[in-house]
Amino acid sequence: MNQAIIFIILLFCLSCDQKRPNDWQTISGRDSPQERLIIRHPIYRARIPKSWKRVDPSPETSIVDTTLPIIEFWIEDQIRITLHNFPADRIPPMAQITRWKSQLKELPPKEALVEPVSRAGYAGFYFEGRTKEKLVMGWALQLDHEHYRALSKHVNESNRGFIQQMKADVTIKVVGPPDLSDQHRGEITVFANSFELIQEIPRSS
Repeated sequence: MNQAIIFIILLFCLSCDQKRPNDWQTISGRDSPQERLIIRHPIYRARIPKSWKRVDPSPETSIVDTTLPIIEFWIEDQIRITLHNFPADRIPPMAQITRWKSQLKELPPKEALVEPVSRAGYAGFYFEGRTKEKLVMGWALQLDHEHYRALSKHVNESNRGFIQQMKADVTIKVVGPPDLSDQHRGEITVFANSFELIQEIPRSS
């Protein structure tokens, strides 16, 4: 009897582990244009499903150019998720939303969804646009002013590049077939909502 109960508990635990959608993974920022060597420090973390294909930039290729993603993921080789950060300049989140809208030329203006979002020290907007061939989901995020000021006060010569990466605006963009993207919407949303800085932001004094 006891053995049967233990067996059932083990099966339950194993099934829970298999259903666990994701694990925490770290994501590095960009290399610094001031550095002679290509060095990227882990800046972010997020909950990422094991089934996603992760594609990190080559360690031998600079990604100072912000048109290049800091990382990308693929779901079933059809849904592409890209992350960009922008260490040099603050870009209003709505400017990113406007750019994404313009990329969906066949999208009627009133059919785009834009909602404010705020979590983990970031604020910005969530965008969703759907056409017959693709669904675009995007988060345009910016550290709130209090956190941005707090980080700015802790900059020195030794940590300048690292702090600049922490202060950077971030975009998360998802592009894929509408039906398949809807099937994976839950895990994509969990990933985006879990995205955060690894290091705690110092308090502003």
